[in-house]
Amino acid sequence: MTKRRSLRTGVLDWWQTVIDETKSLVDDGIGRLRDDDDEQTLASEVAELKQSLAMLNAKLDSLGAGSSPGRASADPTRRRAEG
Repeated sequence: MTKRRSLRTGVLDWWQTVIDETKSLVDDGIGRLRDDDDEQTLASEVAELKQSLAMLNAKLDSLGAGSSPGRASADPTRRRAEG
């Protein structure tokens, strides 16, 4: 009987934790939606990410332009020689 009662208590404690964490998550989400500064922060973060992506694409393009032709010509030659 004691084991059954402790199992029930453990399950109830677990469900209480799940409910508390869910409530906290929902409250945080509502708080973020109500915060007006988040839109400005989000817009600036998006602008920074776009700039970072543009810089990364430029670096990848320059690396690809420098090394890609050599690799492209070497790979088919090896495959033809093996095949």
